[in-house]
Amino acid sequence: MISFTAEQVILVTDASSGIGAAIALELNSLGATVIANGRNEDKLETNKTRAAFPERFCVEARDLACELESLPGWITDLRKRYGKLYGLAHAAGVTLTASLREYDLTIARTMFDLLFHVPVLLAKGFADKRNNAGPGSSMLFIAAAGAVLPSPALLIYSSAKGALITAARCMSKELASAGLRVNCVSPGLVKTPMCDEFAALIGAEAFSRLTDAYPLGLGESEDISAAAAYLLSPQARWITGQNLLLAGGLG
Repeated sequence: MISFTAEQVILVTDASSGIGAAIALELNSLGATVIANGRNEDKLETNKTRAAFPERFCVEARDLACELESLPGWITDLRKRYGKLYGLAHAAGVTLTASLREYDLTIARTMFDLLFHVPVLLAKGFADKRNNAGPGSSMLFIAAAGAVLPSPALLIYSSAKGALITAARCMSKELASAGLRVNCVSPGLVKTPMCDEFAALIGAEAFSRLTDAYPLGLGESEDISAAAAYLLSPQARWITGQNLLLAGGLG
């Protein structure tokens, strides 16, 4: 049975809605102390009222896209206030539809900042031995099925997520000697506000074609949070450097 203790402190990004919120609430329900990060403090506070153990649901509002260079230091600051971190679950991100003909260097750089540099800088802070709880601690990054099953309309997005998967594998090799684990989960289409925005962006007809490709239908946030909780838990102590594709049979 998956379980955590109150002493196991886990930072969850984008915990205000969607997959990030589901992960934060799942981990809290299993006993962990959760540091819930997001840009919208009101939504984070609302989620705190939904938590099984609200006294272990700590709200930390911050836009991770601002002052990227300070992110490792922010992890240090969190450690000083909450104790050493047992886990990091990075779910923050945005989606973008863009083909090769629409490739824009400024947009691409912004997307790579959000989808690649932010998680890697958070990982740098977490990997500092002063900031993590030592052997058994782990990081989990929410990547995307599009990085494994690419689409022509997701050139920039899928490339950035693919880079994150590769970075996680590199980190898993580098940090194994310290007993730290690093894994990714790559969801397909999941019923979240981001999915709704994506559907509106590409249009009803195109979205219908996409959903028809999922033999088990679209996923729910809880499908991802259950897998995330396992990979962050002590029960997954022998799993590192992996990317779990969760896409309802897509591909």
